[in-house]
Amino acid sequence: MSKHVTQQSEIPDAPFYVTTTDRFMSGWGESRGKRNRLIFPCASLREVAQVEWYAKSRSDQKNVRICTTKPRIRPGTYTQVMDPERSKAWYGRNES
Repeated sequence: MSKHVTQQSEIPDAPFYVTTTDRFMSGWGESRGKRNRLIFPCASLREVAQVEWYAKSRSDQKNVRICTTKPRIRPGTYTQVMDPERSKAWYGRNES
């Protein structure tokens, strides 16, 4: 579903990105003592709109942002890049 990244160069190239903070996963497990930040690479504005809508519809997500450059890796953050093929609900794809 996701890949933990520690450097900006590990984020795949994409024309757009949606980022969000996962409140549920922040502070425990692999992200103990850190914020859990999710990055969703998007190939089109349609994907951006879908991912943004899905993130904002969830109570466990906050700070939803859209950007056209690779997001920075911030200290104190456990950063995960989400895989469109394994995160189908986020991208509005059927789960079949």
